[in-house]
Amino acid sequence: MLFNNTPAINSAAIIGCNWGLVHLGALQQSQVEVKALLDLDINKALHLAKQHGIAAACNNINQLPPVDLVIIASPAASHLTLIEHFKHTAIICEKPLMGLSETQPLSSWPQNLWVNYAFNYLASAQLINSLLEADQPVKAHLSSQVNLPLNFTLEQWFLETASHPLSWLLHKLGEPKQLSSTKCQRQHDNQHLSLKLACKQHQIEVDFSLGGSPGIFHQIRLTQGDNNIELQGEYVPGQAWRFAPVLLNGVAQNRGEYHPQDCWLQANHRSTSSIIEHLRGHSSKQELLAAGGFSPNKALWLEQSLMGE
Repeated sequence: MLFNNTPAINSAAIIGCNWGLVHLGALQQSQVEVKALLDLDINKALHLAKQHGIAAACNNINQLPPVDLVIIASPAASHLTLIEHFKHTAIICEKPLMGLSETQPLSSWPQNLWVNYAFNYLASAQLINSLLEADQPVKAHLSSQVNLPLNFTLEQWFLETASHPLSWLLHKLGEPKQLSSTKCQRQHDNQHLSLKLACKQHQIEVDFSLGGSPGIFHQIRLTQGDNNIELQGEYVPGQAWRFAPVLLNGVAQNRGEYHPQDCWLQANHRSTSSIIEHLRGHSSKQELLAAGGFSPNKALWLEQSLMGE
């Protein structure tokens, strides 16, 4: 049974040759031919296209060949322009959808636009999903720390990193309303951001900071009734992502999550593949949303968490 009249998704172009190449494996597994790479650095695009056997490379959107699907993995400031340009093509856009842009969201988003938030596709997240009771209030605390050599502001780093586990919490708990936001400078020049969010009967507290050991570190604690659930994950430069065992009231529920090819990249592959299956008509919009897919309006919950309504 097909749920829509979307044309076959057989070809794709990738815009942005850094994180954009993460989607290459999922596209190939889904038998989607990547026809072109686009990057402002044409030499990079040419080199990577040759390395991966991709026919075309360019640095201008008007040079892209006709394709069924466009992967947008360029800086967030360019997303709206690219979405508008490719509005008649299926689109998978990397997060954040708009970032810190002061431009107003589109009044009408393209129907076949989806945003890649992959945290719900981790095995650890799926395990915790199975431990949570439906319709019972949850108190969640997310603590994230980042120290990587890129020139981003505190807010940009939040949307690049802490937004991943937060997207999963919002997927489970619902649309957020910002109750408070506090930004401060701590000792050793560490910058810190605290958020308090309400999602219907649920509560989320976020503590996000820059500094500390090199890498990305997440700690998530969920309290529901008498149950306390905990998950910790870390990325250390040069190593694959690693998640500690999920703890339920201090007792390990699995052996943790790690793979030499990186469990985080695998979660992104599953996210991309799920979107492609929907675009091909094999699942409904409601089924993709329930599985962890992010439509444009749902994706904007992350910006809404940071900046308020």
